[in-house]
Amino acid sequence: MLAQNAHILVPTDFSEPSNYAIEYAATLASAFHATLHLVHVIQEIEYTEEWGNVYTKLKEIRPLVEERSNEKLRALQENLAKQGVTSVTHIAHGRPDIFLTEYAGTHSIPLIVIGTSGKRGVEHFVLGSTTERLLRSAPCSVLAVRLKK
Repeated sequence: MLAQNAHILVPTDFSEPSNYAIEYAATLASAFHATLHLVHVIQEIEYTEEWGNVYTKLKEIRPLVEERSNEKLRALQENLAKQGVTSVTHIAHGRPDIFLTEYAGTHSIPLIVIGTSGKRGVEHFVLGSTTERLLRSAPCSVLAVRLKK
């Protein structure tokens, strides 16, 4: 159960399903006077020797990716502030489900609200599902919200 003045974790990859999850969580935050934790996890790409010089290029653009992610998070935060919703932001590197599980535990988060795209078949097999992994590993409740099409 979500208590007054609680904290809600909302992972975002800046996609349409993520934005819908933020809207959904903002409604909950308004009702419970909760603080939203907007977290963007930049997933590191596994390096193989066959990629040659690509890995070096990826390391070079890392600061640009972080800067752009910070800009997007600030814009989301400003929009939430206009709605009267308090939020904090955080950027991390790593595997999203692992970082989000640790973040929720460290910050005593009682609820994670995450968007889901409903991928199926080969696309789901190849990409996996951060939402599914979170459902299995999170130390709190996870609310998966699906974008209405």
